[in-house]
Amino acid sequence: MVLKNTIIIFSFVFLNINKLSSQSQNYGTIDYNKAINISGKQRMLSQKMAKAYLLLTKGVNNEKIKRELNSSKFIFKKQLEILRENATSSSVKLYIKNVDKLWEAFKILISSPVNLNDSERIMKLNSKLLSACHELVESIEARSNYDNRFFENNNQELMKIINVSGKQRMLSQRLCLYYTAITMFPKDKTEYQEILGQVFDEFDGVIGYLLINGYNTTESEEELGAVMAMWEKIQSNKKGFLDGEFDLEDVFNVTNDLTKSFNKITGIYEIVSKTY
Repeated sequence: MVLKNTIIIFSFVFLNINKLSSQSQNYGTIDYNKAINISGKQRMLSQKMAKAYLLLTKGVNNEKIKRELNSSKFIFKKQLEILRENATSSSVKLYIKNVDKLWEAFKILISSPVNLNDSERIMKLNSKLLSACHELVESIEARSNYDNRFFENNNQELMKIINVSGKQRMLSQRLCLYYTAITMFPKDKTEYQEILGQVFDEFDGVIGYLLINGYNTTESEEELGAVMAMWEKIQSNKKGFLDGEFDLEDVFNVTNDLTKSFNKITGIYEIVSKTY
């Protein structure tokens, strides 16, 4: 009888440890690497929507830009719902609440008929929404580290790489946003040029870091090679870029291609993370 009770207790404890282990390594119904990738995309979308609105205001009536604005708006909303529904910690929920608050104000602006006044308001609000989205990514990454600190497959270095690579998507869109802004707002040109220069330097510096990290595959290295070829068109003439000498539609196309490449690279790192 004692042996039977011992076996029952052991089985109960074992099952609950397994259950706890499964819960700890996940962000709700999705794994943490997926959550970091999704929340990282929110940073990019905040810049993509602002950029599209400014381009339309400037008179670049490209159907592709209109579709980009509408699809980005719906994707941002849906991904925020996914992050909210799967959040379990109070700290992450607090950061989501902050994003929600800013998103409501931002959504009203980008849904309005395009006009210069709302474009100026978007330039003031986009960085606040971006910061809130970035804080959410960081909080999910920190929560992952806390929840999985006792597990051997807790690879925080790889999670950081997913975060950093994902951030390049945002920086690509931010490059186009502020490039557009320096051509639209002469009185704020100096301020926007300074921000554009900072984004340029951060984007450029991360490429080398990703190229030498130990988690690359043949596919990610090839895509990074394609990134460097695209980026060279802008990187080779930094002064001209900061002075607004490039064709705006060329900048739009190149930065969108960079975003696509880094989305692919980040997805590769997310797949690699499942093997550790």
